[in-house]
Amino acid sequence: MLDKQYPKDVMLKDGREVILKIPEPRDRDALLAFYKALPEEERWFMKEDPVRPHVIDEWIRNHIQKRAFCVLAMDRGRVVGHAALLLRPEGSRRHVGRLRILVAKDFRGNRLGTWMIFDLMRRAMELGLERLRADFVVGVEDAAIEAVQRLDFFKEGLLRDYVQGPDGRCHDYQIMIKRLHREWGDF
Repeated sequence: MLDKQYPKDVMLKDGREVILKIPEPRDRDALLAFYKALPEEERWFMKEDPVRPHVIDEWIRNHIQKRAFCVLAMDRGRVVGHAALLLRPEGSRRHVGRLRILVAKDFRGNRLGTWMIFDLMRRAMELGLERLRADFVVGVEDAAIEAVQRLDFFKEGLLRDYVQGPDGRCHDYQIMIKRLHREWGDF
């Protein structure tokens, strides 16, 4: 299983190495510091406020209880990326996993997000999921939209003026989907 592949080193485009690992309760403070270091406008559109310790505790608990699969990117003890595959064990959407990913500003543009999404895609296939969904705020997360399109996510729906920024301005909400296959193809 994928859990046994962690921790692992990955080389970024700029030559830096980071460690991808599974979160543990002892990572709570580092994960909290990661979210506190992000600008408020980047956290604003999240469903939950990640600078509240109980939110981080719940995310780690969800991973431990297998309601989510999470990966942390670490650089010398500092969390520089957090990715999660959110799962629904029952119901009409149990075949769809939702992605959430954030990368520290000083690590963006170096394929760290790509490494993390690859791991989440592999886990989703191991779990038998058929689709991945990722949602983005247009005009705020355009670079992320472009990045996932390069990974074969496609625009499935657009909700116009669906979310409001901290300034009260409305933004469109882009729903992106990726269809998964049961196994990777090798050549």
